[in-house]
Amino acid sequence: MEILILGLILVGLMVYASTRIKKTAAAAFEAETIETQDFVIQKPNGFLNIINGDPKYVFESYSKDFGGDGAGDIRQGRVNLTVLDGQTLDDSTEKLTKPGDEIVADISEVIGSRRYRVIETKRVEKGVSLCGYYKIAKKDGKIYRLEALRLAETPDEFVRKIEVMVAGFELK
Repeated sequence: MEILILGLILVGLMVYASTRIKKTAAAAFEAETIETQDFVIQKPNGFLNIINGDPKYVFESYSKDFGGDGAGDIRQGRVNLTVLDGQTLDDSTEKLTKPGDEIVADISEVIGSRRYRVIETKRVEKGVSLCGYYKIAKKDGKIYRLEALRLAETPDEFVRKIEVMVAGFELK
């Protein structure tokens, strides 16, 4: 009888812990505004902000969902922010495209007093079609380059999430 009671207590604790872990994991994928001393970015619902990820990125995020046919092991979207020191805007944009990339759009926008360059590309990586969005700006002699890649075959709702994230990126 005592073993049965201990077993029930153990099962109850395991259920409680499992529920708490699921709630915490779900909260990590909720929409949020990420603000540092240098930038602000709007992370949409369905993306995870990676903390202590790859040190070459000051911000890194990926989508919860993966692609479909032929891209089942690739996330629908990923976003990262790189800070480049000692480069010009032209240098940083030349290195964006690879042979075979198609530039779909290349526009300039002004937010506040800061000028941004936004470039949209299409490319194929590992046999999978991707759409890339780059938002580039200069601050204090450093180039901030936001790169957002998504699978070309994604629902319109997901495309809007990526576009909101790119549009919501702003340097302070």
